[in-house]
Amino acid sequence: MQRAFVYEDRNGVQRTLIADDERPDRFVVKTSQDLEPILESVARDRELMANSGDNVVLGRVPVGVYERAVHEQWEESDWRKWWNGEGRAFRIWKPGANV
Repeated sequence: MQRAFVYEDRNGVQRTLIADDERPDRFVVKTSQDLEPILESVARDRELMANSGDNVVLGRVPVGVYERAVHEQWEESDWRKWWNGEGRAFRIWKPGANV
Protein backbone atom coordinates (compact mmCIF):
# COMPACT_ATOMS: atom_id res chain seq x y z
CA MET A 1 0.00 0.00 0.00
CA GLN A 2 1.30 3.45 -0.91
CA ARG A 3 1.00 6.38 1.45
CA ALA A 4 1.51 10.04 0.60
CA PHE A 5 2.29 12.78 3.08
CA VAL A 6 2.62 16.47 2.18
CA TYR A 7 5.47 17.64 4.40
CA GLU A 8 6.08 21.08 2.91
CA ASP A 9 3.77 23.54 1.20
CA ARG A 10 5.09 27.09 0.98
CA ASN A 11 6.09 29.75 -1.52
CA GLY A 12 4.22 27.95 -4.30
CA VAL A 13 6.23 24.72 -3.86
CA GLN A 14 4.71 21.54 -2.46
CA ARG A 15 6.73 18.47 -1.46
CA THR A 16 5.06 15.13 -0.93
CA LEU A 17 6.70 12.04 0.55
CA ILE A 18 5.41 8.83 -1.04
CA ALA A 19 6.15 5.59 0.80
CA ASP A 20 5.29 2.00 -0.07
CA ASP A 21 4.65 -0.54 2.71
CA GLU A 22 6.17 -3.27 0.54
CA ARG A 23 9.48 -1.35 0.33
CA PRO A 24 9.84 0.46 3.66
CA ASP A 25 13.50 1.28 3.02
CA ARG A 26 12.66 3.37 -0.08
CA PHE A 27 10.56 6.44 -0.73
CA VAL A 28 9.92 9.07 -3.38
CA VAL A 29 9.73 12.82 -2.93
CA LYS A 30 7.42 14.53 -5.40
CA THR A 31 7.98 18.26 -5.87
CA SER A 32 5.28 20.33 -7.55
CA GLN A 33 5.20 24.04 -8.20
CA ASP A 34 2.70 26.52 -9.58
CA LEU A 35 4.55 27.79 -12.65
CA GLU A 36 2.09 30.52 -13.61
CA PRO A 37 3.59 33.18 -11.27
CA ILE A 38 7.07 32.40 -12.60
CA LEU A 39 5.95 32.69 -16.22
CA GLU A 40 4.14 35.96 -15.44
CA SER A 41 7.27 37.41 -13.84
CA VAL A 42 9.38 36.30 -16.81
CA ALA A 43 6.99 38.05 -19.22
CA ARG A 44 7.05 41.20 -17.06
CA ASP A 45 10.84 41.21 -16.81
CA ARG A 46 11.28 40.70 -20.55
CA GLU A 47 9.49 44.01 -20.97
CA LEU A 48 11.32 45.82 -18.15
CA MET A 49 14.87 44.66 -18.74
CA ALA A 50 16.67 46.26 -21.63
CA ASN A 51 18.76 43.12 -22.23
CA SER A 52 21.84 45.30 -22.25
CA GLY A 53 24.85 45.79 -20.05
CA ASP A 54 27.39 43.42 -18.62
CA ASN A 55 25.09 41.61 -16.19
CA VAL A 56 21.77 40.26 -17.35
CA VAL A 57 19.31 37.79 -15.87
CA LEU A 58 19.10 34.77 -18.12
CA GLY A 59 15.83 33.51 -16.67
CA ARG A 60 14.18 31.68 -13.79
CA VAL A 61 14.52 27.97 -13.12
CA PRO A 62 11.59 26.08 -11.53
CA VAL A 63 12.47 24.21 -8.33
CA GLY A 64 11.79 20.79 -9.88
CA VAL A 65 14.19 21.46 -12.75
CA TYR A 66 16.88 22.69 -10.37
CA GLU A 67 16.51 19.58 -8.20
CA ARG A 68 16.68 17.32 -11.27
CA ALA A 69 19.83 19.14 -12.42
CA VAL A 70 21.49 18.66 -9.03
CA HIS A 71 20.48 14.99 -8.88
CA GLU A 72 21.70 14.32 -12.43
CA GLN A 73 24.79 16.55 -12.01
CA TRP A 74 24.12 18.67 -15.07
CA GLU A 75 27.06 20.19 -16.88
CA GLU A 76 26.99 23.49 -18.79
CA SER A 77 25.94 21.65 -21.96
CA ASP A 78 22.93 20.15 -20.15
CA TRP A 79 21.86 23.62 -19.03
CA ARG A 80 22.26 24.96 -22.58
CA LYS A 81 20.07 22.16 -23.88
CA TRP A 82 17.40 22.91 -21.27
CA TRP A 83 17.44 26.72 -21.78
CA ASN A 84 17.21 26.32 -25.56
CA GLY A 85 14.56 23.59 -25.35
CA GLU A 86 11.87 23.14 -22.72
CA GLY A 87 13.31 25.99 -20.64
CA ARG A 88 12.81 28.62 -23.34
CA ALA A 89 9.53 29.79 -21.72
CA PHE A 90 11.49 30.64 -18.54
CA ARG A 91 14.10 32.80 -20.30
CA ILE A 92 14.18 36.54 -19.78
CA TRP A 93 17.35 37.50 -21.64
CA LYS A 94 17.17 37.37 -25.44
CA PRO A 95 14.36 34.78 -25.68
CA GLY A 96 14.97 34.39 -29.42
CA ALA A 97 18.71 33.71 -29.15
CA ASN A 98 20.52 30.56 -28.14
CA VAL A 99 22.50 30.53 -24.91
